[in-house]
Amino acid sequence: MIVLAVLRHDQRLADMAGGNNVPESTVRRWRDEMIALLAAPAPRLDRTLKTTRSTT
Repeated sequence: MIVLAVLRHDQRLADMAGGNNVPESTVRRWRDEMIALLAAPAPRLDRTLKTTRSTT
């Protein structure tokens, strides 16, 4: 939930970490892992462009 608050409400990492008794480095790692997790299923731009060019 902390990571979602950071991403959704643009909360500073230090504010969210301090308010929840979690080290800032941990919140930063969680944020980075969440972004990687969300980005993983997204198609890469070069592959999408190649597919688009080949179908037109």
